[in-house]
Amino acid sequence: MAKRRIKKSVKAKGALALLLVVILTALCTGFAVTQKHKIAKEAETSVPTEAESESATAEPTEAPTEGTTVPTTTEPTTTEPTTAKAPPVSLPAASADNPVIVSPTGDKWELTVVNLSYCLPEGYEPKLAAAVEGSSVQLDERVAPQYAAMYAAAKADGCTLTPYSGYRSYARQKNNFDRKVDYYKKQGFSEADAIVKTRERILPAGHSEHNMGFAMDVVSASADFVSTKEYSWLVAHAHEYGFILRYPENKTQITGVMYEPWHWRYVGEKAAKEMQQSGQCLEEYLGLA
Repeated sequence: MAKRRIKKSVKAKGALALLLVVILTALCTGFAVTQKHKIAKEAETSVPTEAESESATAEPTEAPTEGTTVPTTTEPTTTEPTTAKAPPVSLPAASADNPVIVSPTGDKWELTVVNLSYCLPEGYEPKLAAAVEGSSVQLDERVAPQYAAMYAAAKADGCTLTPYSGYRSYARQKNNFDRKVDYYKKQGFSEADAIVKTRERILPAGHSEHNMGFAMDVVSASADFVSTKEYSWLVAHAHEYGFILRYPENKTQITGVMYEPWHWRYVGEKAAKEMQQSGQCLEEYLGLA
């Protein structure tokens, strides 16, 4: 009897051990599958975006000298005008292959447009003034007082619109353009493709608003500027001082230039307020798009 009970006990223990092995195997298999799915999911979400990939190889930009960063929205919500308005100035048809020369003079000087299709007279040099007292950064003397007023208003609200890059000479603009072309060529682009890509970021000499002295790169020339309180202040108030975000994110097909949250252009209070309300970029406002 004792031998039979021992045999039954051994068999029971063996069955129990086998059952435990089966349960442990199942648990281990399930854990492995779960981990596999988790790793795969993490791999999908960690693939860098196109912007992140490009920023990893892009030329470094100088860090802003002032300004505190805080999360914010990128652009104001606007609606398109319900009725078409006649453009405030009349401009001849032009193209990048056949650009028209324009000069920032006359009653509507502040609405002078320069881009790939419209350029300044060769050798044009504006009369300049410091954008802010004590700064070496300059603007057209007609624009500088407007920027100074905007700077003071922002300062009173706790925001510092540090002048980063205003007027540029033809020589400096050409040097910037040529350096960027060389940069893209080193990345493997043909010269023609390098020029096309460069034009989306830096306009050729004579075609840039910086050559005219009407535009200011505020605080920095970095996409991070969109996350600063200075950018939020400009979105809300720049039009009150006659400035517009010249190259909005949703207008790149029209302006031909990539989104530049740091680039603010003087167009006068009336035009700036109308563009703020309509959501138009300068080309649309002038009837060129």
